Amino acid sequence: MLRATKVRIYPAPDQEEFLTRQFGAVRFVWNKALAVMGHRYRVHGESLSAKHDMKPLLAVAKRSRRYGWLKEPDSMALQQALLNLDAAFQRFFEGKARYPRFKARHGRQSSYHCTGRTGVVEDGIEVPKIPGVIRAKLHRSVEGEVKSITLSRSVTGKYYASILVEDGHAAPPKPTVVDAGAVLGVDLGLTAFAVDSRGRKVANPRHLERARANLGRKQRKLSRTRRGSRRRAKARLKVAGAHERVRNARADFLHQLSRSMVDESQAIVLEDLGVCGMMKRRSLSRAIVSSV
Repeated sequence: MLRATKVRIYPAPDQEEFLTRQFGAVRFVWNKALAVMGHRYRVHGESLSAKHDMKPLLAVAKRSRRYGWLKEPDSMALQQALLNLDAAFQRFFEGKARYPRFKARHGRQSSYHCTGRTGVVEDGIEVPKIPGVIRAKLHRSVEGEVKSITLSRSVTGKYYASILVEDGHAAPPKPTVVDAGAVLGVDLGLTAFAVDSRGRKVANPRHLERARANLGRKQRKLSRTRRGSRRRAKARLKVAGAHERVRNARADFLHQLSRSMVDESQAIVLEDLGVCGMMKRRSLSRAIVSSV
């Protein structure tokens, strides 16, 4: 059975420089392929596939003088960027997502690794092409065969590693009979976050509403800075840090609530809400966003 664990990593200065170049290469491959595919369709009316048409061009680009620097990062990370782009187009054509967008260097960065000397050691992780061992905070034991490691950097500059492991155990069988008393129905709301079928109400924490004043103050300060200045870069990190704290608080609340519901129930029934459609109503959009 596959298990994933996300840990915080602390790369050394030379490793951080290499990760910056690698994230830039992954971002360049995504943006270049997206630009070529879009231009080819607009000018010639021809649709290209990121998986079948653009991926073979990576080897050609590495042998050229202009793009020879693509040999430095892990080749699997560059190939995975094209596979991710192909999956993004598939979701767009199926109506599940919007058209893929270009990646910016100020946003979240990531790279995928699954070959070479990828692994977990006592005090960190090993990733192809990156010198040495990246120090990691392994808050739980990682047992089994490491299948892949995805490195990421948040907007605030924090580094993480998502480790996918095959533990060798079979997945537990699905229950064929469910006790009627162990079925939990959950109704989501705005005044109360959730009301279950047993009459319990979960208070709405309203993380975004509580941080609204702090976010507004930092965003106004960011809007007054000059583009390209150091003060703007510092203000941008403060705004990103405020959003990150709200996101972490929301994730922690949802994880603890879902964990408690799963532990005490065999089946959970939720209503299917059209949140995207509800968000279009200006009278309810802020309340819906602030509810979680």
